[in-house]
Amino acid sequence: MSRRRQKCEQPDGAWEIALADLMTVLMIFFLVMWLTAIIEPEQRDSFVESVIGEGAAEISVIDMKPLNLQIELEDAKVEKKPEITITEIETALKNMIPKEIYIEQTEQGIKITLHSDSFFESGRANIKDKTRQQLEKLATSLVDRNQTIIISGYTDNMPIANFQFPSNWELSAARAANVARFFVNMGLEQKLITIQGMASNNPVAKNDTSHGRSLNRRVIILVKKGIS
Repeated sequence: MSRRRQKCEQPDGAWEIALADLMTVLMIFFLVMWLTAIIEPEQRDSFVESVIGEGAAEISVIDMKPLNLQIELEDAKVEKKPEITITEIETALKNMIPKEIYIEQTEQGIKITLHSDSFFESGRANIKDKTRQQLEKLATSLVDRNQTIIISGYTDNMPIANFQFPSNWELSAARAANVARFFVNMGLEQKLITIQGMASNNPVAKNDTSHGRSLNRRVIILVKKGIS
């Protein structure tokens, strides 16, 4: 019994030899990689030949020169489309009823007026389903343009006060924000879009008639001229 236990407790040095061989190989590998990185490129082939043997210059070796990341990033950039024209916008929105939308060319850019009664439910900020398809076409035509977009919401002067919208400021801003979010979901760059909640400011008609108030309830999309 004691003889068997003594035999089991005798150390076996085979694993030490294997570990020493592994450490030697790793040391040589990292030494070669370090030397390859610090020597001049024209001396690299001769160095590799001296370490590996004749004909090593024909072996594919990893180029240790730093990559020109700036060039690669520039190549990866998506090519921007030219500035959108009023004709392209009119084509995208050709199926809209004229009383629902108005498009005009201004000094700042192209201004698109959406009449809120056609695009939003009364007192709400959600976009109506029947107008989403046309807004999708408009958003698609604006994708990859290097142009800033300002979306402004307007209301009439009739006060609103509920849990969701304490005043016309919140309602007008929410309508503009929903249009902006819709555009971003369609692929427009968020950094190019700005929203404004204008409430009943800057009316285009008198608020003493229902027709005048309907004209004042609107969302304006200003597609500004291209930026450099």
